[in-house]
Amino acid sequence: MGKLIQFLLVAWCCLPIMAQETPGWKMAVISDIHIMAPELLQEDGAAFQKYVSHDRKMLKESPDLLKASVDALLEKHPDVVLVTGDLTKDGEKLSHEYVAQRLLKPLREAGIRVYVVPGNHDVNNPHAVVFLGDTAQRTATVSPDEFAQCYQDYGYGQAIARDEHSLSYVVQLNDSVRLLAIDACKYEENDFDRNICVTGGRIKPETMNFIRLQTADAAQQGCSMLAMMHHGLVRHWKWQDKVMADYLVDDWKKQAKAFGKLGLRLVFTGHFHAQDIAGFGKGNKAVYDIETGSTVSYPLPYRMIFFKGRQVQVTTDYIRKIPGFQSTEALDEYARQFAEVGINTIVRGMLPGKVPDTVALQAGEALSKAFIAHLAGDEKMPATYPAELKAACKALRSYSWKYAYALNKLGRYMYTDIFPEDNEWTIELDYAY
Repeated sequence: MGKLIQFLLVAWCCLPIMAQETPGWKMAVISDIHIMAPELLQEDGAAFQKYVSHDRKMLKESPDLLKASVDALLEKHPDVVLVTGDLTKDGEKLSHEYVAQRLLKPLREAGIRVYVVPGNHDVNNPHAVVFLGDTAQRTATVSPDEFAQCYQDYGYGQAIARDEHSLSYVVQLNDSVRLLAIDACKYEENDFDRNICVTGGRIKPETMNFIRLQTADAAQQGCSMLAMMHHGLVRHWKWQDKVMADYLVDDWKKQAKAFGKLGLRLVFTGHFHAQDIAGFGKGNKAVYDIETGSTVSYPLPYRMIFFKGRQVQVTTDYIRKIPGFQSTEALDEYARQFAEVGINTIVRGMLPGKVPDTVALQAGEALSKAFIAHLAGDEKMPATYPAELKAACKALRSYSWKYAYALNKLGRYMYTDIFPEDNEWTIELDYAY
C-alpha cells in the first residue's frame, strides 16, 4: 500500500509537467516606414508638394506614425520585430540615422530584437534630397556598406552568416528558429546622372546559393527558418506580374518554387503597401508570402505573428492615433483620402492628354476603390462596383481602348481576394517554429 501511495504521489506531481505545452513566442512585422528626417523639409513649397502629389505616402507624418507603432509594440512586447524594407523616404543618410539612432531604439532598449532589410528606396538613391521651398537639393545617401554599418544593432552585427554578394544575412531567433533576411534590391543599377532609382527586385544567383547553403545548415542544426525580404515572392493578384512586375522579384514562379523545395514556407514581405497573403505550391512545398502594408499608407497596419508549435497565427492591428488628429476615425479618414487623391493623380498622369479631366477622374475613382480595398486586404467587391467600373471603362474607351481595357482588368483583379485570408489567418504547418 505504501508503494502504491508513493507511486500515485509521484504521478500526481508529474501531471502538470506532462500536460504543459511547448511555450510559444511572438513576432511583429512593420513595413515601408519611409521615414523622412524632419531636417530634410527645410521649407515646404512647390518641390515637396509636387513630390507628394504623385505619391501615396504620408511623409510629413512618417515619424509620428512610426512612433505610434513603436509605442504599440512596446505594450505588446513581441520577442522580435521585423522591418521589411523601405526604411526611408529615399535613402537619405539623415533619415537612416534618425531611424536607427532614435525611432527604433526604444524597442531595443526594452529588450526587443529588431531586424531590418533594405528596400528599393534605401541604398545609393539619387532621389535623396533636401526640400528648399520651390527647389530641392541632393543630400547624402548611403552605400551598401554604410547601410550595414548604420544597422549594426538591427541584424548585421548579430548575423551568424552574411552573403558576400548582397546585404542578406542570417540570425538565430531562438534555439530552434533562424531568420533569413534577403536583400533582393537592384541599387547597383541606380543612375545618378539620369536620376533613376530602380524599383524592381531580383535574387542574384550568388545570393540564391547563399540561401541554399543556409537552409541546409539550419536543417543540419535542427532549426527551422523564416525569411523576410522587401519585394514580393508570390503574385498577390492576377495580372500583377504583367502590369506591376517591379513589385515582385524577377522570375517569381521559379524563385517561389525553389523556396518551397528548400522548406522556406513563410516569407514576410512589403513593397506594395498592401495587407495580403498569397500562396504558391502545394503540400509540404507550399510557400506563403505574407505581405504587410505600410505605416505611411492606408490603413496604417502592422502585424503580430504568434508561433506555437506547428501553428502560426497571423493577426493585424492598426495605428490608432498620432498628434494632430483628434480621433482614430479622423486619422483613418485622412489616410484613406490621402490614398484616393494619390491614386487619382497617378491615373491622370498615366492617361493620354486627350482624355478629358472628367473622364480621367471617373477612371481614377473607380480604380482607387479597388486599390484601397486591396491595400486593406480581405477585399469584398460591392454589388454596385461592376456597374461603376463598366461606366468608367465605357467613358474612357472613346479616347483609349487600351487604357479602358487595362482599367477593367485592374479594377476587377485588385478587388478580387485570393486565398487565404489577409488580416487574420492561422496555418498548421508540418513542422514547428
